[in-house]
Amino acid sequence: MEEAQILNSKKGLDLVDNDMELYRILMETFVSDTKFEPEELKKLVAEKKNSEAASYVHAVKGAGRQIGTEKLAEAGQKLEDVLRGKANGDIDFLSKKVVDEYKAALEAVKSFLSE
Repeated sequence: MEEAQILNSKKGLDLVDNDMELYRILMETFVSDTKFEPEELKKLVAEKKNSEAASYVHAVKGAGRQIGTEKLAEAGQKLEDVLRGKANGDIDFLSKKVVDEYKAALEAVKSFLSE
């Protein structure tokens, strides 16, 4: 199996039948409309609001997955599974991983859009 990429634009384009205009719109939406704030995730986790935190992660994971941000999708899925009690793991470590992957994905998408 291939290692996940920060941004796999080929995979993202495949998901929209290679419609570059639609893909760019989805990417622009990810940059402008994805309301993911690392501090909000930290707050939800600190307050043990696991269900809310899982929903919060689910939204950014889904938005990222549809444009091919594989590492964000992977990290988000792991954290979501732990928050929902489907798997065991270190919530603080996984939360930091999601935040890091979100930041990397955001930079990669901005870079792609500027090409």
